[in-house]
Amino acid sequence: MLYLLYWELIENVTEQERLQFAQKITSSGKVPPEGVNIVRWDITPDLWGTTLFEAENPIDVFKTIDMWRTKAGFFKTVKTSSVMPVQEVVPQMAEFIKSLT
Repeated sequence: MLYLLYWELIENVTEQERLQFAQKITSSGKVPPEGVNIVRWDITPDLWGTTLFEAENPIDVFKTIDMWRTKAGFFKTVKTSSVMPVQEVVPQMAEFIKSLT
């Protein structure tokens, strides 16, 4: 299943602290967790970003987010949802709506 993760980093963490933690986590060999495929991972200059990833089950979604939460005060906001490409949703929803009338 495909998931979209929206996140914001806390601004009062120094850039050096943030980079040290990110390097520690990413060099651990546990990013991404087993069962997770990161499709795209983006950040903005304003310290928010998105991660689009595939996960086999919900516990893999928890692992993907919680490994970053091991550093207290890293995230300001995190929002996650399953997603589908629009070109797949529109025909299915059109058929569903038609079945209701």
